[in-house]
Amino acid sequence: MGEDSRGISRLVSLTGIDPDARLAEILGEKFRAYRALWERARARLERPAFPIHVDYEILSRCNLRCPICLMSARGAGESPAESLSLAEVLGFIDEGAEEGQRSMGFGGLWEPLLFPSLPETVAYGRDKGLVDAHLNTNGTLLTRAKARDLIEAGLTRLMISVDAATEETYRVARPGGSFTELTENIEAFLSERASRRSPTPLLRLSFCRASFNEKELCAFWRRWEGKADYFSVQRYGHFGEGTAPLFPATELGEPPQNACSQPWKRLLVRHDGSALPCCDLSASRYPVGDARVSSLKSIWDGARARAAREIAADGASALSPCRECRAKHAPPRSAPSLGLSQSDP
Repeated sequence: MGEDSRGISRLVSLTGIDPDARLAEILGEKFRAYRALWERARARLERPAFPIHVDYEILSRCNLRCPICLMSARGAGESPAESLSLAEVLGFIDEGAEEGQRSMGFGGLWEPLLFPSLPETVAYGRDKGLVDAHLNTNGTLLTRAKARDLIEAGLTRLMISVDAATEETYRVARPGGSFTELTENIEAFLSERASRRSPTPLLRLSFCRASFNEKELCAFWRRWEGKADYFSVQRYGHFGEGTAPLFPATELGEPPQNACSQPWKRLLVRHDGSALPCCDLSASRYPVGDARVSSLKSIWDGARARAAREIAADGASALSPCRECRAKHAPPRSAPSLGLSQSDP
């Protein structure tokens, strides 16, 4: 593999709450039905007629150049042409709402808060009946006004990558960003949510654990305990050749032989229209269709998506992207030393 094969492993959650249980309390029976279908698909007891969840990577741009990020390593993603239009995204949502899609997410590998119509897009999907709406962001562009707009739009989960507990370490993790401004943005979001007495969106804060920042993991936890609704810790993995000064190469372990349910539940539509059968970057080498050419329904029912489901259900991992993904996402050798339970989100 080349230098651009860096990746971040599967999440290890440090849960203050069970977010699905909390959202079921807030959103009621429609949310419970959606999660029941998700669990049936996870167990491969049912192949839904349409993806339950669709992620939209609207843009191919970011305001930061984090060394921990694969796309920063590639130096890619500055062309405004490499973006989905608002009309395209709303068209995907229209189709999904008609076909029984339950959930949507915004993020992918880039920064969705650069998309000026994001709150309107979230509100459009929620008005169409999508019960769950996720946003993954670095949080540096989350002004108080944007936080207010997203709360009012009906966002249900706000997931912010923090990765530090001090300004010095944050500058290493996220060059170009300000830890002080990030913490102010998070506090402003919490203030806006409280002032509206809104239980949503739930706030998840993430910490990507690597050698340069792991000493701050407990401080990160203490800083946000009682404020964030739940947490996650990620294990960074550099899966390229040789070593990088900041991130030593990570040896791939033996891929676990368990089946994967991702292609049974979701699609990811990237900024160029390519549709992937899961949310891992490895799948970019196995697109299942082009959403700018074909409907999401025809992609979901198509030969490549069917093959991806069959292959993912087989622990032997016939596809090389699946083998790489399984190796990266093998269980960690040790749990974060916070005395908290681990779970698979």
